[in-house]
Amino acid sequence: MPVLIQINGENAEQAIQELAALSTGIVGRSVPVEFAPVPETPKAERTARAARTKPEPAKAPPATPPEPEDEPANDEPDTNDSDTSDEPIPTDVELREIARNVGAKGPEAKAAIKELLGKYGVPNITAVPEAKRIAFKRELEALAE
Repeated sequence: MPVLIQINGENAEQAIQELAALSTGIVGRSVPVEFAPVPETPKAERTARAARTKPEPAKAPPATPPEPEDEPANDEPDTNDSDTSDEPIPTDVELREIARNVGAKGPEAKAAIKELLGKYGVPNITAVPEAKRIAFKRELEALAE
C-alpha cells in the first residue's frame, strides 16, 4: 500500500523541524535535530548573480513599417461578403449534414469534399472559419448538384 508524506515549511529549517516531529511520532522517541549554519552570501556575490540572471530588455520594432507589395497574394477563396449579409452563418452540424449527403454519392464526391477543404486550408469542416462558412456551404451545395 503506497504512503504519501507531505512536509510543509516556510523554509528548509521549518521543513526539517516538521520531519523531526513526524519521525518522533513514528519511532516513539524524540530525535535531536542539529542544524548546520548556512553561510551568508556576500552582497557583492548576490548582486553579481542577479546581474547575470537579469533578462535583456525587449528590442523595439523597426521604426518604418515594411513596404507593401504591389499586389498582395490572396490564396484564400473569395467569400463574396456582399451576399452574406442576409444569409445566416451555417453551423458545423449543417455543414457536416450537407457533406454527408454529398459524400454518399461515392468516392469521387468524397475526394471533391477533401479538395474543397484543402482549398479553404482546413483539415475538417469544423475548422472552417465563420467568415468563410457561407461561401464554403455554397461550394459544398454545388458539389451536391
